[in-house]
Order: sequence, then structure tokens, then C-alpha cells
Amino acid sequence: MKIKISATFEGKCSICKKKTIVFTAGDEETHRTVTVCKECADKLGTESVEQVIEEYGKEDDEPFKEGIKVEGKKVAS
Repeated sequence: MKIKISATFEGKCSICKKKTIVFTAGDEETHRTVTVCKECADKLGTESVEQVIEEYGKEDDEPFKEGIKVEGKKVAS
């Protein structure tokens, strides 16, 4: 299982359904994702990310689409 984790953002927790600051973790192979708030992450602290995705995750292709590409500005030497 290869996991991707997002930065935090304002959203709805998949577990407690509260709208708050959350992050999303997803399995690149199955495209199952789960969005978790800090409170729920603390409660699930002993469970692995894989277990949380398996138990609460739903299939979602959107987070795995290619995002924007940021390139640095070339500086003349």
C-alpha cells in the first residue's frame, strides 16, 4: 500500500462529520481516501493509516489526478 497525505485544509471529517481543519490520506493503488480531523486522528492514534483507510475510506479518484506544477524561476549567473 502506497499512501499519499494532503496538507491540512477546511473540510468535513469522514469519521465525525464535523466541518473543521482536516487532512486527507489515500491509497494510490485502490484510490480509497479518508478525510480526518485532529480530534479523530488523536482518538485513532493506535491504528495505522492503512487500517483507517480500510475502515472509513471511500473510493475517490479526484485526489489522485495530476495537480498543478510549480517551477522555479531561472536565475542568470
